[in-house]
Amino acid sequence: MSDNVIKFQRPERKPEPPVKKPRGPLPGWVPFAVLVGVALIIFFVQGGMQPG
Repeated sequence: MSDNVIKFQRPERKPEPPVKKPRGPLPGWVPFAVLVGVALIIFFVQGGMQPG
């Protein structure tokens, strides 16, 4: 029975180099900080926390 079994081998592949995203000089957290800053500016320009 084992004579009829076809054994498959995975074709050998070269290991892929790690993919690095092209990133500018800014760290990753800067866009989030800018969004939070803009949100705070809009919040305070509209009146901030005025009592009810």
